[in-house]
Amino acid sequence: MTAPEALSDAERLLYGQLADVLIPEAEGMPSATRAQVHTRWVDDALRARPDLLAGLRQSLGLASGHPAEEAVELINRDHSTVFDALGTVTAGAYFLNPEVKQLIGYPGQLPQPVVDDVESYLDLLGNVVERGPIYREAPGAAAASPRP
Repeated sequence: MTAPEALSDAERLLYGQLADVLIPEAEGMPSATRAQVHTRWVDDALRARPDLLAGLRQSLGLASGHPAEEAVELINRDHSTVFDALGTVTAGAYFLNPEVKQLIGYPGQLPQPVVDDVESYLDLLGNVVERGPIYREAPGAAAASPRP
């Protein structure tokens, strides 16, 4: 994935204020800024979703000159697509933080076999093979391409 254009220090500061409105400290969970959403994790989130950078920057432009809570309300009310980008980047960056993942008990993606019991899976497949092919031709399929 290509690295996004870096946010300036001023953009990060403003973004942190907006992010804290979206994710305040509550019930033992850190706020967005305490979780370093605006300084550390936003870069990784934008590397994963570079398509959201324009919306994030647009939200920062709309927020400029407004108190953070008022800005978030304005963006949510009048610019839903921009708000979606702001929220997606913020939530994504927040859950990239290992401390946050630990606090919610999420170990990250782990490989999980679809079937643990191979014998019962083979029995299931055996029943399908014994049953034989069962299907209905799609309307017009026989005329379009004959089956071998």
